[in-house]
Amino acid sequence: MKKLTSFLPLILLLFFISCKKANTSAGNANETLPTGTTLAGGSFNSNAHLSSGTVKVIKDATNKIYLVFENFKTDNGPDLRVWLSPDNNATTYKEVGLLKAVSGNFYYTLDASFNYTANNHVLLWCKSFAVLFGNAVLQ
Repeated sequence: MKKLTSFLPLILLLFFISCKKANTSAGNANETLPTGTTLAGGSFNSNAHLSSGTVKVIKDATNKIYLVFENFKTDNGPDLRVWLSPDNNATTYKEVGLLKAVSGNFYYTLDASFNYTANNHVLLWCKSFAVLFGNAVLQ
């Protein structure tokens, strides 16, 4: 038992850095962002990895709804997803898609199945290792 507990710090360290090994995101993004009415927004908080920037839900003149990331930055990871969830636990969620970039400005088009008021937590989730990189609460 003593041998196992001596390796515990190393095991925990490997768990938390494991999502940094491979990059499946596109790197930097600088998309032209949609404009319109901001319906909700929030700032990213760091969880297991540093994450910063803002996220907004925007409705344009044609009634399309977008999830817009601005001045965004997070660490690389092998299987990073953007999820909308009612909380940070990710027990229930709706997947928006793979994270497009680890920094910059970009957006996703949301269809009617995305209820961003009930699922108002934007999660940066490493699916391979079940690690929450960062989150923002849409208000």
